[in-house]
Amino acid sequence: MIAILRRRWESEAGYKQLLGVAFPLILSMGSHSIMMFVDRMFLSWYSPDALAAAVPAGILNFALVCFFLGLTTYASTFVAQYVGAKRPERVGPSVWQGVYVALAGGILVPMTGPFAPEIFAFIGHAPEVQELEVAYFRIINFFSFFFLANAAFSCFYSGRGRTWTIMWTNFLATAINMALDYGLIFGKLGLPEMGMRGAALATLIATASTTILYVSLVCSPKNHKAFQTRTSWKLEKDLFGRLLKFGAPSGIHFFLDVMGFTIFVFLVGRIGKAELAASNVVMNINLLGLLPMIGLGIATSILVGQYQGAQKSDLASKTTYSALHLGMIYSFGMACLYLGLPEQLTAPFAQNFEGQDATDLFQTTASLLRFFAIIIFLDSIAIMASSALKGAGDTRFVMVILGLTSVFILVIPSYLAIEVYKTSVSFAWGLATFNLACVAAVFFFRFQSGAWRRIEVIER
Repeated sequence: MIAILRRRWESEAGYKQLLGVAFPLILSMGSHSIMMFVDRMFLSWYSPDALAAAVPAGILNFALVCFFLGLTTYASTFVAQYVGAKRPERVGPSVWQGVYVALAGGILVPMTGPFAPEIFAFIGHAPEVQELEVAYFRIINFFSFFFLANAAFSCFYSGRGRTWTIMWTNFLATAINMALDYGLIFGKLGLPEMGMRGAALATLIATASTTILYVSLVCSPKNHKAFQTRTSWKLEKDLFGRLLKFGAPSGIHFFLDVMGFTIFVFLVGRIGKAELAASNVVMNINLLGLLPMIGLGIATSILVGQYQGAQKSDLASKTTYSALHLGMIYSFGMACLYLGLPEQLTAPFAQNFEGQDATDLFQTTASLLRFFAIIIFLDSIAIMASSALKGAGDTRFVMVILGLTSVFILVIPSYLAIEVYKTSVSFAWGLATFNLACVAAVFFFRFQSGAWRRIEVIER
């Protein structure tokens, strides 16, 4: 067994090569998860209502952005396949087509801000929570362009497997955001106390700062000479059309998946404020485990794209199984953490909870973390398999499956369970776990079928 693992470590498309691309992305995603964790922790210290409002408002914003995000980040697949095909002059144009998508999203998403009071009134959370949801949602909508532009420019590095730059850039953004969070939420460091609005403003400033840094790096003289990053900013109809063809299904499936989960979170919030707060806590705890695994999934998609561009499908398949092995090992560690230390993981969010409220929070989060000990394994399978399919261009299949499962396995059953039969929050999360199990199984068997091997993303 040791000899087999050693050969797999050293061989092409093995663990070492995959981690060489994934490790900076894992650290980058880890820094982002820490930023989100601290942001929510500060808000829980500021007021329980702020914590209860932050996650639903943030998820709704992300649901609106995620179509454009899925489309924008698909530029990394084009970059990866052009690199695999040894056509570096097509890298710059691919990145700029993604920036045009970011611009469209940055214009359209903020237009939903005026409708925020009606949206959150319809959702039906407590009035004091609704007020905070509206304020937070309106501000973070305006960071959509910078968030999407950062995703587009990062494709220049991720698609080529040069992920260390992404890591250092995200580290800087995390540091800026955390410092501004502390200052603007609590009125420290000479800054005004703005509470939840301060958290949103801190995110906006940190994200815009990252965009400025990415532009200066991507358009440097060295990168322009190698990849035509300064002169390739014009819209190319053929390339943009192919980005829409393959990227739009990626964006749609991303939207359907996130929107389905968003509706689920809103339905959980209708059970009660305590159940919503506990669900928000466990989702933020799970970010520490989920986002680094997404980094591994991105690395998988990059290498699959490069091997498909070089017409080496067997190595693309080997890369995916290497990623699945690593994902399962990581998931085992996180599941042990969820089951073994539930009180310690919940404690940072319980500062403003007292008496029976604190007891209920600890008991409910401990119960829900048992579901997440299963969810983290299912996520590892779903993320790695779907990342491989997207890297190969099999985005329509992913779109259809997530659309069907989100509606018919997650949203409709959750609505009936919560609104009609008045079930518990644990039963609701059981439905979410079952939905993810179905998604993971379908994606894995689709990958095993090999249908993705025949798809051509770039022109030959």
